[in-house]
Amino acid sequence: MKQLALIGSWGADIQGVNKPGEGEGGVASFQVDEESGTLTFISRAAPAANAGGLCVSADGRFAWSTDERKDIDGYHGSGGGICAYRIGDNGSVTWLNTVSSAGAYPCYCTVDSDGRYVFAVNHGNHEEVVSRSVRMPDGTFGCERVYDEGSLGMFPILEDGSLGPCCELVGFRGHGINEWFQWTSHPHSVMLDPSERFVLVGDKGCDLIRVFEIDYDHKKLITKAPGKVPDGTGARHLAFHPMKPVLYCNGEQQNTVNVFAYNPDNMDLRLLQSIGTLPLDYTPRDDPNDPFANSQTADMRVHPDGRTLYVTNRGDDSIACFTVLADGTLELLEIVPCGGTIPRAMNLDKTGAFLYSVNQRSGNIAVFRVNPESGTLTPTGTDIPVKNPASIQFICKEEV
Repeated sequence: MKQLALIGSWGADIQGVNKPGEGEGGVASFQVDEESGTLTFISRAAPAANAGGLCVSADGRFAWSTDERKDIDGYHGSGGGICAYRIGDNGSVTWLNTVSSAGAYPCYCTVDSDGRYVFAVNHGNHEEVVSRSVRMPDGTFGCERVYDEGSLGMFPILEDGSLGPCCELVGFRGHGINEWFQWTSHPHSVMLDPSERFVLVGDKGCDLIRVFEIDYDHKKLITKAPGKVPDGTGARHLAFHPMKPVLYCNGEQQNTVNVFAYNPDNMDLRLLQSIGTLPLDYTPRDDPNDPFANSQTADMRVHPDGRTLYVTNRGDDSIACFTVLADGTLELLEIVPCGGTIPRAMNLDKTGAFLYSVNQRSGNIAVFRVNPESGTLTPTGTDIPVKNPASIQFICKEEV
């Protein structure tokens, strides 16, 4: 068995802003050297999508990505897309088809282990607003501010790995306490629980972990009671512990990890801990033009052995490493530089020997060796240049 890395990147026109030369877009495949962690380029799929989210089939034959945009049909407001790819035995990536995401700026996707459905969330945009003329509750007339709607979509996977149109969609309403960032729902992750009976969504606009039971046979999502993170947290990404009934959710805005115990029968969530991800002496930069002058968390992963959790900090440009205690709560182990700037994503390879930091602004993938005893990270010195990288996944193939 050989390992491949799939890296998704944004193109030059992300969110309607054309920046020629800053991004290649789409999904590229790389051969993984399991001794050194080095990645060697194999192929890139066309067309170039804004592949901010990426997931792979259990057998390594197919992959799917988001196309994070709002103009998929050529005009602003037509939404984004979900793309399907075939992974060849030699590691090549071939685009199969793209379907509408049924929303704006899809940013994260996942797939069940049997390869029946892709689940994807549409993030929307918190800066654009439409004024709608309405009658107010007191009978007078005025304007209502309307934003893109966050949503969760369910997409059937066809026999050849391509996607059918969205077969189920749940739109989200609500807001948080942050007057700039939380005007409306902004889901940024979707995750299946270990039993794959439930699908969970991290909604950073509403400070919620939304929970749905999946009716696979009837292609339906049944709304369950959500979990609540502390106000203003910005629930971004989710990760289940591989052995314990514990769920982790990183807070984008408050730079925290929130630890929940969950009931596997009904996915009821109970908050156990909130712990910070930044150094105690961290000071935000004075730069009003940089959204990451005040650091924000981005991606989060639990090591396959369940002993360590990792979170990236965009702005501090670091990776916070935590030891997982017996009850699933966390203790800070170390905070290390990410090897670049704005680590939007990261992942561990299939062996758990290496961690890869996807540094978006600096345009590189930095490789770290994971200490098998302590979980601490050591830079290998390997640096893979990728324009505007945004996501990374690993698969195993019989022949590469």
